[in-house]
Amino acid sequence: MHLKKVRVIGFQSFADTGEIELQEGINLFIGQNNAGKSAFLRALRIELPDDRHRTPQRFLDFSLALPEIDFWIDLTGLELLEAILRKGSQSAIPVRASNPQAAATELHNLFTSAPLTVELRHHAGHAFSSQNYSSLGPRDPTVPPSNATVGPNGRGGYNMLGYVNNIADDVPVLIREIWARNTFFFNAERYAIGKAPHAHATRLDPSAANLPAVLHTLSGDRGALFQKLVEHLRQIFPTVGNLSVRPIPNISNTNEIRVWPTKEMSHPELSFPLSESGTGVAQAVAILTAIMTIEKAIIIIDEINSFLHPAAVKALLRIIQAHYAHHQYIISTHSPEVIAFSNCRSMHMIKRDGYESTIQPIDLKDVAAFREVAEHLGVAMADVFAADRIIWVEGQTEEICFPYLYNATIGALPHGLIMTSVIATGDFNAKRRDRALVYEIYQRLSAATSQLAVSVAFSFDAEGLTPEQMDKMKTDSNGLVHFLPRRHLESYLIDADAIAAFVNDRLSDGVLSITADIAAATIIEAANGSDFIIDDWKNDILDPNWQRRVDAAKLINSVCERLTECRLTFTKKHDSLFLLKHIHENKPERIKELSSYVEGLVPAR
Repeated sequence: MHLKKVRVIGFQSFADTGEIELQEGINLFIGQNNAGKSAFLRALRIELPDDRHRTPQRFLDFSLALPEIDFWIDLTGLELLEAILRKGSQSAIPVRASNPQAAATELHNLFTSAPLTVELRHHAGHAFSSQNYSSLGPRDPTVPPSNATVGPNGRGGYNMLGYVNNIADDVPVLIREIWARNTFFFNAERYAIGKAPHAHATRLDPSAANLPAVLHTLSGDRGALFQKLVEHLRQIFPTVGNLSVRPIPNISNTNEIRVWPTKEMSHPELSFPLSESGTGVAQAVAILTAIMTIEKAIIIIDEINSFLHPAAVKALLRIIQAHYAHHQYIISTHSPEVIAFSNCRSMHMIKRDGYESTIQPIDLKDVAAFREVAEHLGVAMADVFAADRIIWVEGQTEEICFPYLYNATIGALPHGLIMTSVIATGDFNAKRRDRALVYEIYQRLSAATSQLAVSVAFSFDAEGLTPEQMDKMKTDSNGLVHFLPRRHLESYLIDADAIAAFVNDRLSDGVLSITADIAAATIIEAANGSDFIIDDWKNDILDPNWQRRVDAAKLINSVCERLTECRLTFTKKHDSLFLLKHIHENKPERIKELSSYVEGLVPAR
């Protein structure tokens, strides 16, 4: 399930937002304090408060309509069926069929279909109500509205129990249950989540009240996953060494979460209750637990920078993008560090004038100058705080992909090491600048922002540089600069299987199904075009000499556009990680050179 669009009407400072389009991945809502960011996110909660939009002209309750929220939700038929089976009793599902046999076929197609789009309305104090099921297609106006009654058959499946001509509809009830079960809301409020009754729990409640029970279950049943959660926590907070859950002495049936400042857990007196740790630690533990134990969720985080300091925000966002990008994230912030590093799929600006808040979408292609300012702020403090080794990399793609690859092939990055992108790579090869001075500035910046910083290194693409130029940059930097063995990162991502999987994943509408053979033929077709032909090309897409030199990023984009008739565009920042993960999981030998290069950047433990 993911939220496709939302419209807020008559709630707090919003008269009518219009339809706000959201994407899978990270969605940012930015604006000044008191602009309405938190109000907009509260409108997405399962319990909508009766907080009506007021103006000096209309402010008395009797003259104001209840707030209403319109949702356009995408979910699969299987998710709907699972909700029916979980409910355990019969449910009425609207169908367009004109007889029971056709209704049975329609139900089967529904429960095995591609994503289903439903439009629902939520009034304050009321349950969801149905507006439209657009993906089911138009209903025949000559056929009375009908529903099929469905119930579990006791064997993990369902039976159609009846078919009648009426307008009963349990889909809104079912989707409300799915929404309540799979949507999590986090803000700076300090929750009482450090203690809870002992229980076996595999799934976090939306309130996170059962966090101790879930962590206790994970540590016993899925120890590897629990240890991975602890490793993520160490990456976010250098002051956290370990995590444990224990029964509280002299209090029956109650567990508590303990935070340890070291990896060693020798005496409980040397640990601290989570309830006495910072709000950010508790929230990060809850967020990690949600995204690591649930297959697909909607994660709503209000003012993420209000409970996490800049370096912790970037570490959490890096973890999200590298390992848990399959969830949908809706995040509000006014922090330039979050804006610069989120690699968001959509961004909206919220502004307030008096009693009215408005929401304006921002074209991500036109925010380069804005992002550059944010990156300046991030480099000054967020990227390098508390680091004892800093590896400056080419850009945000490498900032996400390199830690993922190291983690997947070697293990967690050494404690205190940070990979972060330089402000502008051109600073290092600009002819009119003193390169040695630029390196010295970055070294001093690294040391000045961390009292512990002892070393720094740089990793850049070889693109556009001659061997002589690269040798000189290495000399000028006293050996601190390293260059990718190939033109750029995407040179390792020209893989037919991975590209086919990427296209099929991004266009999961059933219209296209691309095979690896089709993708390979399209790569060859593109490589023979005038935009990409080079001397090393021998009609072999696996030739490393050709891969080393071709403009792979543009080539992959061209292939994606050819395969989809320009419906899909490949972007480095958003999509390189998908290809890298696919290749690593299926053909790790193809990127062995890249893995060795990344490993070489990191000092020995």
